[in-house]
Amino acid sequence: MAEENKIVPNTDENVSRCLCPGCPTHNECMENNDERLFCSRGKTECDLEKRGCLCGTCPVEREYGLTDFYYCAEGAAKK
Repeated sequence: MAEENKIVPNTDENVSRCLCPGCPTHNECMENNDERLFCSRGKTECDLEKRGCLCGTCPVEREYGLTDFYYCAEGAAKK
């Protein structure tokens, strides 16, 4: 996705505040690929099973006014 269409910048600060690694849906494949910040980087290529979502409690999501869930499955937030 082009940077200008992204709502959430892919920055070190956002990565450090990201809750994805602690999410019940974040799995071993995602961990092994160091995948996180799906609201910016887009959905995973890993197979996943939706087991709960922390997006609604994430400081990154709140800062950018996002309201969706499961960016790991649905893709990055877009303008």
